[in-house]
Amino acid sequence: MVTGFKTIDAHNHLGVRHGASQTAAELVAKLDEAGVDQAVVFPFVEGDFDNEIIADAVRDHAGRLIPFCAVNPWHLDRAVAEVAARAQAGFRGVKLHPTLHGYHLSDEALVGPVLEAVREAGMVVICHGASDLYNAPPEFALVAGRFPETAFLMAHSGTFWSHEQAVELARQTPNLYLETSRVPVHEISYSVAELGPEKVIWGTDSPFVDYAFEFQKMERVAVDADSVALVRGGNLARLLNLSS
Repeated sequence: MVTGFKTIDAHNHLGVRHGASQTAAELVAKLDEAGVDQAVVFPFVEGDFDNEIIADAVRDHAGRLIPFCAVNPWHLDRAVAEVAARAQAGFRGVKLHPTLHGYHLSDEALVGPVLEAVREAGMVVICHGASDLYNAPPEFALVAGRFPETAFLMAHSGTFWSHEQAVELARQTPNLYLETSRVPVHEISYSVAELGPEKVIWGTDSPFVDYAFEFQKMERVAVDADSVALVRGGNLARLLNLSS
């Protein structure tokens, strides 16, 4: 039985950007209301961003928030150094957004050094993975093949136009996982049915969602409670080496 696993949300932004904001206290209140144990957090990645707000948030809410840093590979030396420094400070993963920052995820010369730093640190990657040119599912398959020791979470599961392709490539790629934020229930259910619950990871993309709904809809994506528990937190706890 796996239903004893914590519930962990894999995708949350903190800070302020044009048109959106979220504080750590606001997020923790959402977790409490929905009955969620922990949440992965990273900054908004539009424009200039600072990972120090994540360090502050985690200090203020010990045990509830799991820190990931965001980097832009165009600032290559800075990005590599940031990954190494944040890993030493206890950050567990890295957020990438090729669409916003304008690069192909599979650009080995640009992104490879960042992912090598991630591999050396034993961190997890979560990357924007809607059906966009720069981070389409084949881009994920290429980088996951180059870095088989690193777990890659495809945020948004290739929706909408590339979802079935994302499922097929995740089937072929052991270290590629589909993350569910802002993905309709039907598509998530298809992912679970085709791949098994072990390859699907729940996230919300807060603050851009109705948080309680994003949590509650997961009850409908699998036929048994153990599968739901894996998706809602068991899989991510395993990848991050967290205790249940």
